[in-house]
Amino acid sequence: MRQISIGLLVAAGAAALAACGDGTTINPTGAGGKPSAATTAGAGGAGGSDSSSSDTGSASSSSVASGSVSSSSVASSSVASSSASSSSASSSGSGGGTQAGGPISTTIPASTNGAGEIRNSTTLLKNAAAGGSNLYDFGNQRIGVNNTIACDGDDVEGQMTVFEVQDGVTVTNLIIAGGLHGGNGIVCKGSCTLDHVYWEDVCEDAATNTKDGATMLITNSIALHASDKVFQHNAKGDSKTIVINSYISDFGKLWRSCGDCANNGGKRHLVLDNVKVEDVGVAVAGANQNYQDTVTITDLFVKGGYNASSDKPKICTEYIGVSNHVGTSTKVDGGKSQWDTAVCIVSHGDVKSW
Repeated sequence: MRQISIGLLVAAGAAALAACGDGTTINPTGAGGKPSAATTAGAGGAGGSDSSSSDTGSASSSSVASGSVSSSSVASSSVASSSASSSSASSSGSGGGTQAGGPISTTIPASTNGAGEIRNSTTLLKNAAAGGSNLYDFGNQRIGVNNTIACDGDDVEGQMTVFEVQDGVTVTNLIIAGGLHGGNGIVCKGSCTLDHVYWEDVCEDAATNTKDGATMLITNSIALHASDKVFQHNAKGDSKTIVINSYISDFGKLWRSCGDCANNGGKRHLVLDNVKVEDVGVAVAGANQNYQDTVTITDLFVKGGYNASSDKPKICTEYIGVSNHVGTSTKVDGGKSQWDTAVCIVSHGDVKSW
């Protein structure tokens, strides 16, 4: 029954995004490397706060040549891959297993614009309803932002966001520059799809889900070297983060439901299906028990496997969250991995070795 529910959840999220697509593909760079059919905004900051925007560059009606995909095709392929993975899940347990959902790339493709482009401000990717497009294909360009706030240390908030993405937009074939220039990554202001997006060296977060009730779908992507979180989930209201067919390496937590946000609450949901991880620092996922969050995992491939005797790496951990930054969230059961609970919907058989 759980495999069916995962398929339905992924399909529902992808179908909702596909319904927003207008089939138009826009080349996000105009003359002089400025974004077209997009605007640039001020620093978004960690957590995805709204920022003012101003138009720069003219919109382009040109389509990216062959290889471009529509929002619906991205969503459909994601659902097909996830369904195949769920329906053929192995029962081999944490000691081994085959990759049911097909091969997952662990190599970021070469940049098509050399050393890349570092923009001076956040780029807002408008949806079709706002005069932009529901699909932005970057053709594997490397793009960053002129962020100057350190990624680590005591002052870890306020980094400049590289891209803000409006509701219903799909971003594909994009390399986010590493280190300082990765800033606060991508902030989704509504439901979004990030397909074949690559983070070379995560600074603050790779991507953040900020809109209550929205779905952030990450497919066929790679994220490397996050000292803390990879995917931050601040949105409430049964919002979802779905990660499938992706590779995440060298990180603190792959996903964390916000533990101390203003007016904090739930529900927040994570789905992981056919995902490879290695060098897990803290845990794969952290969810708030008291806000009725859920983490649903199938076909998680851990480099070297999961060691039950040492509980390493930790797979799904539960917290008691707090609100308005009053105090800090506390770990349930000392932060040990939780299995087959109302929050951590994962069994030992869902975790395999590679």
